[in-house]
Amino acid sequence: MTFFKNLHDWQPTRGVVLFILFSVLSGRPLPVLAEIPVLKKSGQATAYWAGLIPVYDAQLWVSDITTYPNLLSDQTPLRLELCYHVALSKENFIKAAKKGLPNPLSPSHIEAVNQLHLAYENVTAGDCYQLSYDAMNGTQLRLNNQLKFQTKTPGFKTLYFGLWLGQHPLSDTVKTTLLKGLLK
Repeated sequence: MTFFKNLHDWQPTRGVVLFILFSVLSGRPLPVLAEIPVLKKSGQATAYWAGLIPVYDAQLWVSDITTYPNLLSDQTPLRLELCYHVALSKENFIKAAKKGLPNPLSPSHIEAVNQLHLAYENVTAGDCYQLSYDAMNGTQLRLNNQLKFQTKTPGFKTLYFGLWLGQHPLSDTVKTTLLKGLLK
């Protein structure tokens, strides 16, 4: 059940405040709530085709515990937002991913990658994909805030976020610009 659209935009409602107040006053223990990671924008970049045509704007969101060394670890929440200036097909995404993913992959990673690739959809100018990770939900892919894919496969975060932020990113310029906030 979703109580709010974006975790990073969550603000307590009157009902939540009243529930907590009632629980405290009645002596009932509060339920244990999962820790919601608060993310802040670390960097943003624009990816260009042939150095001239803007393809997408990227924004990287990190938590206060994020450092460059732990960026891709499974303990660090992370979100990458990609908003497109041009229309792209599902096949464009799959082709770029296959070019950037390491080879060989483990069987569990092959299965998760295949599921994510099946979830891709064509985009038009103005559409936004959001790739996010937190320990409770694993890796999620959303298109215009609609959940399209989710996996808790260990190491998948490192693998797929690595397309933009790993040792061999699709674009060194985009990676460097996205990570400016972490490299201060």
